[in-house]
Amino acid sequence: MAQNGVKTPGTITDFVTEHIRNRIVLGVLKPGHKVPVYELADELGVSRVPLREAVRQLEAESLVHNLPRRGTVVRELSAADLRDTFEILHHIEPIAARRATEPGNEEIVAQMRYWLGQMQELAKKRVPFVSEEMLHAHREFHFALFRAAGEGGVLERHLCMLWNACERYVMNSLPNRKRQAAAAREHAQLVELIEAGDPDGAAEVLHQHLDHSLAGAMGYLEANGISA
Repeated sequence: MAQNGVKTPGTITDFVTEHIRNRIVLGVLKPGHKVPVYELADELGVSRVPLREAVRQLEAESLVHNLPRRGTVVRELSAADLRDTFEILHHIEPIAARRATEPGNEEIVAQMRYWLGQMQELAKKRVPFVSEEMLHAHREFHFALFRAAGEGGVLERHLCMLWNACERYVMNSLPNRKRQAAAAREHAQLVELIEAGDPDGAAEVLHQHLDHSLAGAMGYLEANGISA
């Protein structure tokens, strides 16, 4: 749960999972490369138990898989996986947007407004979009929205998992400054429509945001010869 936009600390497994996930999303750990789990345990000062739990979570998010004789490996990028992920998001993320417009979700909207402001401040400081700071703010913006779907419920958990699965595609496609600017406008419009209590408008902007994000990510894959 977040208070005034600040998340309370999670478990050791949450910390380890986010650390590895961020390295995958930001391209530090590249597709097809082995995840050095034992070295990471030493680096992070944790036992192997939370590492194993983190790997299971990242497998559920389709970010890694375990291969015979190779161990834990970052999953290759896949156009089919990307399309499937966005198709599911198109069906269920607007549910969260519609629910966020309902009375009683003022704290969720305040958190979205906070993280929107953080992204805007980072952009003014010319912090690269592909950075840990921007990734964190972007994730918290969307995860605040997902809490409107029912905090701790099945829909929120699936939305978070799907978002984590597709974010490395989106991050790779966003060095394009034109798309960055468009995404920033879409985020701002979404907050404005939710604050105005407009469920149809919020859902429509979210559909557009998903369409544009998918198009940008597919363009990145095609430019790199990834079509399957």
